[in-house]
Amino acid sequence: MKMIYNKFLIISTITLIMSGAYLYFSGDLNSKNIVPVAYGGSLSSSLGFGLASISSGLEEKIASDISFLETLVSLKRINIDDTLFTDKYFNLLKNNTVKIDPVIPGRSNPFAPIEKNIEDTNSPADVVTDQPTQITDKTVVLNGTINIINGVGDTYFEYGTTENLGITISTIKPTLVGVFMKNISGLIPKTTYFFKACAKINNIKTCGNLISFKTN
Repeated sequence: MKMIYNKFLIISTITLIMSGAYLYFSGDLNSKNIVPVAYGGSLSSSLGFGLASISSGLEEKIASDISFLETLVSLKRINIDDTLFTDKYFNLLKNNTVKIDPVIPGRSNPFAPIEKNIEDTNSPADVVTDQPTQITDKTVVLNGTINIINGVGDTYFEYGTTENLGITISTIKPTLVGVFMKNISGLIPKTTYFFKACAKINNIKTCGNLISFKTN
């Protein structure tokens, strides 16, 4: 039963192919239904008629196909000339590859609007703790910088004798330049202190790095 089914499929497929070929060529050729076939190095029709009996448009197409087929028939062997690789000028060629050093990437998304809060590895910190100045045995001037203008509220310093700090002292609101400072007194001589500059930016606490200094 399976062999009969397979034979039926094969016969049906062949019939469809022959019907399709007949309809294709009967639509392209004239009323005499000329079907071009290859014979040797040229083409002739299955009914013995030449290209003169075919419409002009189809004639040009067949002529092009004939030319292509004749070119394929003439290609019996292809020789590749490898003398280029032994030429002295070829051997004088040098590799001029230029090494490109890695660079620091810019914004992770360069197409994002500037006003949005986006990650930017090149942008400075909003608050920076600057080095202290005028250090004595009991006094010091603490310094900080704000790198933005909008949304800045209170500025202050946190300091102490340990990294846990513990003392907070407010400062005058920074100028347009963004620098703020505070004179601290009552310190212990020959003691190491830690401090950091902080600010409220859009009601969010933002601080710079922790810095240490030692009194005289």
